[in-house]
Amino acid sequence: MSFQPQMNRLSLDQAPPLSIPLSFFATAPFFIAVAGLVLVIKGLPVLVSNWSPLTLGLTHLGTLGVLSMVMIGALYQMAPVVAGAPVPFIRVAHGVHFFLTLGVVMLAVGLSGLAPHCTYPGFLVVGLALLLFLGTVGVALFRTTSKGETVQGMRTAIVALTLVMLLGLCMGRGYWDGSFPEARRLWLQTHFLLAFLGWVGGLISAVSWQVVPMFYLSPPISSLSRKIVLAGVMLGLAGLVAVFGVQLMGWVELPATQSPWLVAFAAAPALAAVWGLHPHLIFHNLRKRRRKRIDGSLFFWQVGMCMAPLCALLAASMLFCTDARLAICLGWIVIWGWAGMIIHGMLTRIVPFLIWFHRYSPYVGKVKVASMRGLLPDTWTRVGFGLHLTTLVIGVLAIALQQDLLVRLTGVGLLATGASLGWTIFHLIRQSPDLSSLSQEQATE
Repeated sequence: MSFQPQMNRLSLDQAPPLSIPLSFFATAPFFIAVAGLVLVIKGLPVLVSNWSPLTLGLTHLGTLGVLSMVMIGALYQMAPVVAGAPVPFIRVAHGVHFFLTLGVVMLAVGLSGLAPHCTYPGFLVVGLALLLFLGTVGVALFRTTSKGETVQGMRTAIVALTLVMLLGLCMGRGYWDGSFPEARRLWLQTHFLLAFLGWVGGLISAVSWQVVPMFYLSPPISSLSRKIVLAGVMLGLAGLVAVFGVQLMGWVELPATQSPWLVAFAAAPALAAVWGLHPHLIFHNLRKRRRKRIDGSLFFWQVGMCMAPLCALLAASMLFCTDARLAICLGWIVIWGWAGMIIHGMLTRIVPFLIWFHRYSPYVGKVKVASMRGLLPDTWTRVGFGLHLTTLVIGVLAIALQQDLLVRLTGVGLLATGASLGWTIFHLIRQSPDLSSLSQEQATE
């Protein structure tokens, strides 16, 4: 079987150089390992309070160093190929990668206490990276004439990322000079929901509509279903912006106990779409796949989709409970159990596809060419899944029981998972066809 029909709908001739998406993808495992190292060295204090610098540092290692790193790399690939939106000044992507990596390192060093003066400059460097990204990929996506829910989903995610960046820079400045707004919970709640329901959730939904049918030979997800998910995300983002703006301007004065409820009500359509309807659609779609053999990457999708409703339940529970463990557990499951699980699984399919397309497809019919599935042993993918899932479970237990040993074991699990994923990507990058049987003229055609 082949996903040739789905490939025919892609503008593969507009794909960026292979080095661009791969540089982002190959960096994410490094930050997974760094997060693990933080937990191994610091232990329990990292997971005691969601307000502590250590916890904030660990969170941003996950959100910026892992999730956004991969998502930005994916958009450099998908904007021209899926949305037909060639990215201007494509080499600027290397600058985006450099500044994003540098900024995350500065944040990690600053928030860990090793060099506190690096914290706010780190936010600024990350902001520069995102501005360069938005000024190229974002502009390309909004200038393209391509239509469809996947393109609209990408645009929605870009808008959400812009808002998340602006809020993050404002809060970073307040964290740095002590001028953080009094309505701290309002800012953090809005920042969190825009990030995970708009930027992460919006893009995961949009990308899944393309890659799930393509890689798993399942039927296309209906246009109506895609429109409902997209409408929910857009309505939730609009509601969040409206509620935040009204309260920020002081037009409506609400007691501190009522504000979180209003924000949650505004975000409800996006929450229902991203953590409710979308997982249901993906599960239903995967059951109809033509290729019944289960490969390792499918496990990531299945567990990630199971985690989505749990994320919604935990988020709703925070309206009734202020226990710091609940907030930390929500962040852990959202980053590592839901988004991280899906992104890890997608890397095990997208990276082999990119390597095969750029290095092997030009020689089909000329030499013996390996299949895409043959580039990565499925055993490796299953080992990565086992490490990821084990780390997720140990992390939940560590947060719930507040046991230092479990926290450090979680760090070991992150180190092992990062090493496994990093080695997988390194192995794939080294793959190339044997062209020894070709003449010099044929090899350079």
